[in-house]
Parts: sequence; C-alpha cells; structure tokens
Amino acid sequence: MPSFHPLLGVRELVAFDLETTGLRYKQEEITQIAGVRLGGANMTVADSFSTYVNPGKSIPLEIQQLTRVRDEHVKNAPKPLKALQNFSQWVGDATLFGHDVYRFDFNFIRKYSRREDVETRTIRFIDTMDIFEVMWPDFSRLRNTLDDIAERLSAGLSSMRRHDAKSDAILLAHVYQRIQDHPDLEKLCSRVPVHEEEIPAVAVLAPKKSFRVQEPKRFDYSAYSF
Repeated sequence: MPSFHPLLGVRELVAFDLETTGLRYKQEEITQIAGVRLGGANMTVADSFSTYVNPGKSIPLEIQQLTRVRDEHVKNAPKPLKALQNFSQWVGDATLFGHDVYRFDFNFIRKYSRREDVETRTIRFIDTMDIFEVMWPDFSRLRNTLDDIAERLSAGLSSMRRHDAKSDAILLAHVYQRIQDHPDLEKLCSRVPVHEEEIPAVAVLAPKKSFRVQEPKRFDYSAYSF
C-alpha cells in the first residue's frame, strides 16, 4: 500500500501554532507563526517553519511575559499578511493540525483571507477539539487546554516552554503522533471531520517581474524525543 497515515487518509500534516497580542482577534494581531511538518507512514518530522510577525502595535506587557515575544523581536519581522503568505507557501498541500484552531487561530487568519485585495487558496485542517470529543465522551466537562490534552496522552515534554509558537507546534506534533497509538484510531478515522478554510496565498506575478521568496526560518527540534 502507498505510504500514508491512517487517520483521515492524511499523507502530510503540519502541526502549527500562532501567538498574538491578545485574545480578541478584531483588535489584536499575530506576533509569531510556527509549524512542524510530519509525513510518511509514521508521521515523522520532515521540516519546520518559524517566523516572528510585526503586529504593527506594541505588545502588551502581560503578553510579553506570557509568550516571551518582545517588541524588539518583531520590529523587523514581516507584517501579518506577508508572514501568512510565506507560511501558506511553505505548508503547500499539507493538512494543518492545531489546538482549537477553528475558534482561535483561524479567526486571526480570516481577517486577512477575507480582504478583497488578497489572493487566497483553500486549505484543509483538523482541530484537536473534534478528535478529543470522540476520544473522551466526557470531553465537554474536562479541562481542554493543550497541556491537559498532552497530559492525558502522556505526550507532555517537560523541557518545553509553553505559549511559544515553536514549542507549541512541537508539542502538537508529539500529540498527533500519540494519537496513532490510540486503540480507537479506526473510530477516529470515520468520525473526525476535516475542515476547509481560505488562507492567504502568494500572489502570482506577471511575467518579466522578479520575485524572491523569503526562506522560512527553521528551528531546532532535535533535542526533543518524538
């Protein structure tokens, strides 16, 4: 058989996370985007992406303390739309995987994908919330932070710094790999939905115009055991 992951027929997946200046997507902005690409029959790490994002505003002190993303980190970083376009190009045809991304991360992404002058493309994604509602029938009564879910799956990495897009993407990748060993994986395959959303795409430029794509920054995940 061709090499593919049994859950939902996903051949290539990107575990990803955003950090922002706050929770209210209409008033706040993205400060960091990171992703870990998983592929093959065992969903092993194949590649990674990380970038700071210039939100165009000062990051509140409490958010700087939580995420450790400072104003000096983002001042020369790409603006949100450009960062999302770079991320979209790097993701390619992979399916995205994230924690509660339908209600949080994609609210920030939708702000840019719904602008009239922005080219978009359709991308597939899987939300942790859908998976864990199937895995744990009493899910709605449990604490459902990424830490709580990782603990239930014994997927926590004690050395990881939380509320950092790079670290959270690594933890999400680890969570996804743990799901492969779940005894009810076959049930998950039939009951977990794959959603679709629009994401900003890199514009196709007219001929004779040169365009240099910014290389995504890789981050070191080799210190962690998957």
